[in-house]
Amino acid sequence: MKTSELKINGMGCAGCVNTVETALTELEGVKNVVVDLGEGKAKVDYDEQQVDTTQFGKAIENAGYEMVSER
Repeated sequence: MKTSELKINGMGCAGCVNTVETALTELEGVKNVVVDLGEGKAKVDYDEQQVDTTQFGKAIENAGYEMVSER
């Protein structure tokens, strides 16, 4: 199990948080997602054998937001 923190641009409301959480949670291998609107970040716990941060970026972009960085 690995945890990554993602910086996300474009979120402005609770609906945005729900959209990003849903987009990431739907990826196979993602175990838990916590999005912090104030910080513009998402903390993702995942199985790195099933999913990677490139897929996180695509899911976030498809939801209408931008993943700026990962650590």
